[in-house]
Amino acid sequence: MEKPFLCGNLQLNENSLNKVFLFNLNQIYSILQSLTQSLPVLADKTCFGDLHFVVEELLSEVFEQIGHIETVFLQLKEVPAKIGSPTANDILKLAIGYHEDENQHKLSNDLALVFHLQQILVVKCHYFQLLKSIANSLNDITVKENIQYCFDQCAENQTLFKLIAKEYMESRVNVFL
Repeated sequence: MEKPFLCGNLQLNENSLNKVFLFNLNQIYSILQSLTQSLPVLADKTCFGDLHFVVEELLSEVFEQIGHIETVFLQLKEVPAKIGSPTANDILKLAIGYHEDENQHKLSNDLALVFHLQQILVVKCHYFQLLKSIANSLNDITVKENIQYCFDQCAENQTLFKLIAKEYMESRVNVFL
């Protein structure tokens, strides 16, 4: 049997959009909650103060994003899921698979950490992109603004971590990179 093609003709009703939105909102909320526990550990594993400072800044932004997500839950008169989503937690485990290697040079360790943080940011950005797309259909300005703020923050962080990775890659101190 041949499978149908969407060709842009798929339309979800408002109830379906709300379900998809809430499911993904709970996913990113779970990820953000997990990051509040793991980012301080990752910050401690940095070798250089510059990256340590950036990871701490990222943590403070995660707390801001949690506040925005909680505002969205309140606006929608919903309560976040109590238990973390298995899907979100599995994605997060993949992204936070960083292990410090004592045999590597300090710059190499920090660069590996930067790459893992970039993976986390990609996951977050994709969730916020999806939520932003659905929020545009929900006709709730408070929801749209809060999700847009989180998405913009993620996009800025991605740019920042690309610049940090470039700085590590171009470092003359690390002669074997």
